[in-house]
Order: sequence, then C-alpha cells, then structure tokens
Amino acid sequence: MKIAIVSVTSPGRKLALKIKNILLEDPVVIKVDTFHKNVKDNLNQIIASYDSIVGIMATGIMIRSICPLLKSKTTDPGILVIDEKGKHVISLLSGHLGRANDLSLKIASLIGAQAVITTATDINQIIGIDTLASRYFWEIENPELIVDFNQSLLQGEKIGLLTNSCICYIFDHPGVGGSYYLVNKKKIKDHNSLSIKNNQIKALIEDKILNITPKKVVVGLGSRKGVTCYQVLQAMKETLENLKLPLNRVDLIATGEMKSNEKGIMEAASYLGVPLEIVSINELKDCKSPQCSTSPLVKNKFGIKGVCEPSALIAAGEKSKLIIKKVARYKVTVAVAISN
Repeated sequence: MKIAIVSVTSPGRKLALKIKNILLEDPVVIKVDTFHKNVKDNLNQIIASYDSIVGIMATGIMIRSICPLLKSKTTDPGILVIDEKGKHVISLLSGHLGRANDLSLKIASLIGAQAVITTATDINQIIGIDTLASRYFWEIENPELIVDFNQSLLQGEKIGLLTNSCICYIFDHPGVGGSYYLVNKKKIKDHNSLSIKNNQIKALIEDKILNITPKKVVVGLGSRKGVTCYQVLQAMKETLENLKLPLNRVDLIATGEMKSNEKGIMEAASYLGVPLEIVSINELKDCKSPQCSTSPLVKNKFGIKGVCEPSALIAAGEKSKLIIKKVARYKVTVAVAISN
C-alpha cells in the first residue's frame, strides 16, 4: 500500500509525521509521503499515484477538493479524513475496494483514535462481495452489480460462488460461511450457458452474475544456505498473516537463480503444490523498480539490489506491485507481489 498524507494546519502536520513514522514500520505499507497545504493542487498531483490518501483536515475541505478528481469505485484510492487532534479517523471513500475501512481501523488503533465506518455491510457485520474481493485480491469485472449483491446479503440471502479453481481458503475467514457457498454447476438450471475460464469465479444471486478474476499472488523468497522446508513455510505463513492471507492463496513462488538448488525452497513449493519460478541474475540486475529496497550484503555479493522483492515483482509480471515488502524470519526473506 502506498499512502499519501495531506495536512492543512501545524498540529495536523505534526500528526501526519507521527502517523508516517508508525506506518513505515508495517510491512504492508510500501511507501508513505506527506504533503502540507495547497490541498487541491496536491490532491490533483497525487490521486493517481497512491492507493490511499489520508487528509488531516475538516471533512468538508476534503469532499470539496476530491470530488472533481473521482472517476470510478474500482480505481479511486481509499480516502480517509482525520481531525487535527487525532480523535476520529473517518473512512470517507472506497471503504472496500480501496481498503479505506481497513486503513481507518489500522490508523485508529495506532494513534488511539475512534474509527468511523459507515458502510452498511460492515456495521451489520456482513462481508460484502467487494470486501471479499479486496481481501483476497480478486478483480471484479462488472462492479456496477456490487450494490445489488451486497443488498441481497443485507436481506439475508446467500451468494453462490462458481469456479474451476480451489477457493476454499475464503471459508477460513469468520462469517464467510454464513453468506457464501460453493456452487455445484451440475445443479444449476441452464448450467451449460455458464462458461467459466480457468481461474475465473462467478458470483451468482437470482438472475445476476458477477464476473471475478483473482490476481496472481507471488511470494518472492531469499534465504540463508541450508534452510529447511519448515523454516520457509513458517516464514511465508507469518508474513502472509500481515494481510490475513492463507498459504493456499499463493499462486507462485519465485527466487533468484543463486537459490535455485536450495532444497528447503523447492520442498516448500512442492508441499504447497505451486510452481517455483527461478529468476535469472540478469533479470534481477535489470529490475529498477522503486518498490524494491537495497540489501548492502546482496549488492556486494551479487551486484543486485535484493532477491525476494525483485523476484516477486518479476514473476508477477509487468506493472505488478508489492503488497508486502521484505520481511526476514527464520533465515528466510519473504516479499509478496500481485499481478496488475
């Protein structure tokens, strides 16, 4: 997550710096920048470059400034507003797909504030279809139907999920089983008309179909020599817990060619039943992504910035992005990227 914090007053600026320093310790926060005053100009410059924008200002200022810049609920960043005394954190826009609700709760807990969440599914403790998609990095192809699906959930109906892939991991989340179920295609009337591509999900309710495509989740790994399969799996598991992602949501493991014979990494990929992609030294050298941090040790030894972060980004494909920056556990370094 890339976050921009915009302040207006002097106390607001101090609070912005405090929040920035705290958030940068979180592995799911890739970047935090602060901006002061010139609200409209700053928002116009940053709206397309950040996943979330936090305004430390009056709600009215943010609403009047951000409205002309909004385009779509699928592309607009999450928008939050905090008062300069840090008493309330308001999730203002893109609470689900933009993760503004989650970020509001996170920041409120970090600064001792009260989070203000107003989305109907959340206050009724129901997991909306857009919340589910956001949590597991699924892309909804026809988002205009989201409101219909969430309204059905609020009325007590269940959403059927039809897929050729295994998505059983969603039922590890409390509350999902009460609102969603897996559909047996053979039991659906006119099921032959439902064409499902590999890795695609169709959400069904009444006569409506929501088309969903999961993004590719790639775990990039680096390690000390001789790590065990258990160490690799445990490091991955604990790292993914930062986003409440289960191990079986991982689509691919990637590492650099200098680790291509590391038994623990190979066995971990085999255990999870996912492909292991070996990224060449030349590819790692060519990776210039500003998302990647630099390891002096790796730089001196191999002439590259790092292993796990660039491996994850390269394997996830063009325009991919980190969702968890490098975490070191059990002599293993782990980073996670998603496809565009």
